[in-house]
Amino acid sequence: MNEPDPQTVAAAQAGDTDAFETLVRAFQADVWRLAVHLTGDHAVADDIVQDTFVRAFRFLRRYRGDSRFTTWLFTIARNCARDEMRRMQRRKRVAEPVYGETAAGDAFVAIEVRDALLELPVDLREAVVCVDVFGMKYRDVAHVLEVPEGTVKSRVHDARARLAEELGKSREEGRDAR
Repeated sequence: MNEPDPQTVAAAQAGDTDAFETLVRAFQADVWRLAVHLTGDHAVADDIVQDTFVRAFRFLRRYRGDSRFTTWLFTIARNCARDEMRRMQRRKRVAEPVYGETAAGDAFVAIEVRDALLELPVDLREAVVCVDVFGMKYRDVAHVLEVPEGTVKSRVHDARARLAEELGKSREEGRDAR
C-alpha cells in the first residue's frame, strides 16, 4: 500500500480541506475493503468508512508521524469496525452476505472464502485480512491491532490453518454431494 505525500498530510493537518479530501480519495477504497472483510456487510462498511474519516479528520492534528499514515488510518478503521461489530452483536443483527465482483466460475470460491473468513474469531480475522488481503507487514499490523508482532504472526498462522481446514471440509462436502 502506498503512503501519501507527507506534504499532503501536513497540509491536511494544518486544516486544508482539499488536502484532506485527497487523502480520503486515496484511501477510502482500502478502508472500505478492510471494513467489508471484518464485518461481512457492505452497508455497514460504508458507515465504517464514514466514521473512520470523520475520526481521522478530528484527530489528524494528533498524528505525529511515529508510524506510517496508512497504519494510523487502519487503526482508526479497525476501531470503528470493532465498535460497529459490538453494536451489531448487541442488536443481534445478522450481517448481509458479501458478494464480491468475481467471474461466475470464481463466485463460489469467493463465497466459500468469505464465509470461512466470517467464521473466524475477530482477532484472527483482523490479522489475516491485514496481512493476506492488504499485504501489510507484520510490524504494521501489530501496531494497528495493538499487540506484539509475535501475536500477529501466531494469529495469521492460526487463521490460515482454520481457513484451510474449513475450505478443505467444504470441498470434501462438495465431492460427496456429486
